Amino acid sequence: MKKALTVTAFIAASLATSMGALASDGTIIITGQVTDSACQIAVNGGDADASVVLPTVSTSSLAADGDVAGTTPIVMSLSGCPSTGHVRAYFEPQNVDVATGYLINNAKTGAAANVQVQVLNAIDGSAIDLRNNEGNNSVDFVDDGDGTTGSATLNYAAQYIAVNGAASAGDVETALVYTLDYL
Repeated sequence: MKKALTVTAFIAASLATSMGALASDGTIIITGQVTDSACQIAVNGGDADASVVLPTVSTSSLAADGDVAGTTPIVMSLSGCPSTGHVRAYFEPQNVDVATGYLINNAKTGAAANVQVQVLNAIDGSAIDLRNNEGNNSVDFVDDGDGTTGSATLNYAAQYIAVNGAASAGDVETALVYTLDYL
């Protein structure tokens, strides 16, 4: 009995002294803002959830790593927004290849190999790195004339891009998840 009590006391003392090793090294303050005015979104004239169909292209147009083809506009029309400020689509890092920053081809069957989807800022044609939204610009809201509501248009594009060599024939499917980022 005495041995069991000694072992138990030793374990309890060890645990108590190791608690000091868990002391905090710093504090991170997290801030944000919740807005009472969310924009209504229409993508390419439809709803906020939309399908964008890239054109059918030949494998010869994606014959080498970095070749691009099938550039297709993605126009996000925003209405009922705040009358001042800035906005952009923040692209969530879902379905993103961490090596390239492009959207992964998730076609379930018959997928094209060595093909991903690159998202562009249509204003200047630059690629947006979807790992961190680098290259993604914001636009100003335009007052609708009543001083309380505004609108904006976000212009993006999507295109095929060959990765790791020449593309093979097949299907391409992916999803670009976004959230409006009010700046």
